[in-house]
Amino acid sequence: MLPFKTILSLDREAKTPLYIQISNEMIKRITTGVIPVGFKLPGGRKMGEILGISRRTVAQAYEELEAQGWIEIKASQGTFISSKIPVVETTALKEWNNTSNSGSTAHFELYCNHDFLERVLPPDPSKIKYTIDTGYPDVRLLPSKDLSQSFYRVLMSKSQHKIMNYAFDFKGNGLLREEISNYLSQTRGIKLTKNNIIITRGSLMAFNLIFQVLLNENDKVIVGDISFKVAKRIIKIAGGIPVPVAVDENGMDVDAIEELCKKEKIRAVFVMPHHHHPTTVPLCAPRRMKLLNLAYQYKFAIIEDDYDYDFHYASSPILPMASADEKGVVLYVGSLSKTVAPSLRMGFIVAPENFINELTRYGRFIDCHGNSGLEKAIAYLFKEGVIQRHLKKSLKTYRVRRDLFCKLLEEKLGKWIQFRIPEGGLAAWVTFDKKFPIHSLREKAAKKGLLISRTVFQDGKGNDLNAIRMGFASLNEEEMKAAIDILAEVMKK
Repeated sequence: MLPFKTILSLDREAKTPLYIQISNEMIKRITTGVIPVGFKLPGGRKMGEILGISRRTVAQAYEELEAQGWIEIKASQGTFISSKIPVVETTALKEWNNTSNSGSTAHFELYCNHDFLERVLPPDPSKIKYTIDTGYPDVRLLPSKDLSQSFYRVLMSKSQHKIMNYAFDFKGNGLLREEISNYLSQTRGIKLTKNNIIITRGSLMAFNLIFQVLLNENDKVIVGDISFKVAKRIIKIAGGIPVPVAVDENGMDVDAIEELCKKEKIRAVFVMPHHHHPTTVPLCAPRRMKLLNLAYQYKFAIIEDDYDYDFHYASSPILPMASADEKGVVLYVGSLSKTVAPSLRMGFIVAPENFINELTRYGRFIDCHGNSGLEKAIAYLFKEGVIQRHLKKSLKTYRVRRDLFCKLLEEKLGKWIQFRIPEGGLAAWVTFDKKFPIHSLREKAAKKGLLISRTVFQDGKGNDLNAIRMGFASLNEEEMKAAIDILAEVMKK
């Protein structure tokens, strides 16, 4: 006799009726071979005694199992596990336990050819009080009331049934594209219409779309030798080959790009001219213009990642390369993840119309519908100036936080680190003395309640830089002081 009281897990406090629980539990044990095909089940009275339930409840469970075809009742013989069920390899009871989780491991071979993301074991969240991230906005500044009212307006509108249904404009909501085109024209000097824009679920989807459409197998894409790691992986996944070029205090070395173009075919250059990731340095104006001219001459595309243009503190920011593009070589990527909130997952690509059309055709296989309701709500916020006012407020707040953060870094950690005050963005690029390995520092800081980035960057030769991006925007004054105090305490010890 099988130990049914042990192998059938019942919760008498649950809302699910007991007979359904019994039925479900028995199906699980049949499909895993614990209860074998052809096995004779105890009668209703006996099973009720074993499980401590009524005979009627057992009868209901058996009726449910019979209706689903799992058991068969033979007159004058008893109740059996159906012989029509394919034989399952029997699981020995000593190898089986009631807490086993078949969902933890796939039963097929995985082709793990891509190191998509670093595998980081997160510390216990309950022990983390503060986080110095890699440069996130403070979502507490989000105009939540305005956003909720805007979304309510969409849901209550007469055209709600159209907006919330499948969309037929695969480029994204038309009003949002129009508002973004107006905004980019006014703030960045980019010449465009809504036909030059496609809405994406954040910048990572934008990069995936661009490189999948742009690249053929083994096409070469120039990137910074210290650069945004995920973008380089996306290039590889799309079949391209990242070609590193040095980055100095004036940004990417454009003279080196010219020399590469003389020797081999370059398909594209991935650049973050406003604030290079991770170092935060801007690409100086002369190099921007030379890069544009090289693109015209050698006919390669420039993917301009402008993830934080709205946050520049020292002076007026240099206009994007897209604003000076006269021949359609720049593919401009922006996002609301840094400017508003990461969870909105809303980005956009600005490009020549024929390229946008190709992105749209390919994008239908990735995201055929998008989030038209949210897009319309965000469009209203742009149209009514809410986003613009939010950005002005955030810029003032983040400038104050940057100044305090850099002051604390200098006062508390100055003898152990090197950094420059960033002209813009939401993070500082900080290099630590080699006697403080980032991995070890992170582990010790986590024990004190502080989480810092684990991502340590390497130069073009593969040397560990022992440097990280340290975000200041998401911390208020009190949190910032406490976080730096913890880091200073750990480093002193």
